[in-house]
Amino acid sequence: MPKRPLSDEELSRMFEGLFQQKERLGVADHCTATAGYFQALGIPLVRGRMFDDRDTPDAPHVALISESLAQARWPGQDPIGHTIQFGNMDGDIRLLNVIGVVADIHENGLDAPPRPTVYVDLFQRPRPAMTLTMLSDANTQMVTTAARSILQEMNPEIPANFRTFQQVYSASLGSRRFNLILIAFFGIVALLLATAGVFGVMAYSVSRRTREIGVRVALGARSRDVLTMILSQGMRTILIGLAIGLVGSLALTRTLASFLFGISATDPLTFAAVIAVLIVAALLACYIPARRATKVDPMVALRYE
Repeated sequence: MPKRPLSDEELSRMFEGLFQQKERLGVADHCTATAGYFQALGIPLVRGRMFDDRDTPDAPHVALISESLAQARWPGQDPIGHTIQFGNMDGDIRLLNVIGVVADIHENGLDAPPRPTVYVDLFQRPRPAMTLTMLSDANTQMVTTAARSILQEMNPEIPANFRTFQQVYSASLGSRRFNLILIAFFGIVALLLATAGVFGVMAYSVSRRTREIGVRVALGARSRDVLTMILSQGMRTILIGLAIGLVGSLALTRTLASFLFGISATDPLTFAAVIAVLIVAALLACYIPARRATKVDPMVALRYE
């Protein structure tokens, strides 16, 4: 004989006993949806089935769970057929039968790990407020205008607010984009200051050697040899500085990595471009004053202070 349904009082006593068993408790997000929700957002079914016409209000209540929840609560097992109770979040204490597992989504941001989620059927556990998700190839303005007209006909007091998926996506990245723009601005300023500093220091260092250059030229050194010597010594100094700066920048990439996702904070092209800019600045800073010094009359260079 089939078992009679449990009364609300019996269910309450059973849940009170369950709440005493800490190992059976867990945390997950709650989402009320229909089968079309997963289709519109492209959330694939991993195993089991989606909500369908069998899931009526009078039928046993069902739920879909995310992969992360399945792995956390039933590692190495098939969660299909298990029952869960979602802490009376929607005022309905009836058990939920797990009928399927869907892929995880990054609802709290692309950089945040997916959260365990329980999806319940809207037709079994209705909510007073809801969000409609529409998938269409038509013009966005045409779709929103038509949808707003339908809602107005159904109930003029319904507050309709439409956003495209691109707008939702951009809004989720708003603060992160601002932080990255700010970091990029200060990074460009720091690069300009570093370039000006390298140029100024190297140019001053070479200009201080004008007397030495004059002596070498007076003793018969060729201009090309003097330039080669100055450039090689200057490059030795700048390479040492670049090595120290590279180590420091790699250490700071851990902080930068927290603002990024999908790309690496140690982008080789960016590092190569910055190094190239500083090397070019150092070469020019060495070459220009050295070239000028080799053109000066040796007697004038010897009197240079």
